[in-house]
Amino acid sequence: MENIRPTFLTVLCVLTFLGSAFGIYNAITTYSAAGMTTGLTQEAMENAKDQIDEQAQDEKSAEMVNKIMDSVSNDLSEEKVRNGAMASGVANILTLIGAVLMWGLNKKGFFIYVAGTLVAIIAPLVIYDGFLGFIGSGMIAFVGIIFCVLYFLNIKHMA
Repeated sequence: MENIRPTFLTVLCVLTFLGSAFGIYNAITTYSAAGMTTGLTQEAMENAKDQIDEQAQDEKSAEMVNKIMDSVSNDLSEEKVRNGAMASGVANILTLIGAVLMWGLNKKGFFIYVAGTLVAIIAPLVIYDGFLGFIGSGMIAFVGIIFCVLYFLNIKHMA
């Protein structure tokens, strides 16, 4: 008798197809526009720092905000943005392949999906060594771990 894919697994796979496809598209566009985007971001950060210095109530709070903004600014170099886009692309390709295999009820897809999720969580911590890496990784981990658990609950339907 052929295994029938449960509705919940179907919904998870469709959500992953959409999310991974968007992630791949976003990685490609981010990689190609990294130089232009980085320049605009750096300029905006400098303007924001100038405004903070002008409006700061005390020197310590302005200094703290400037340190955070410097950390983010350093993390947004063209090289780091491109590396982040490549890592995101790889992670999304892995999660997409995993979802396609799980759509066909192949258990190997679960492990490929988990590998893609781990790449998506670890890469920002390695590429962006500051505040930005921690925040990016945390947001990805939240959604990624939920999906891994939900897929794991459906692993009994896979061969």
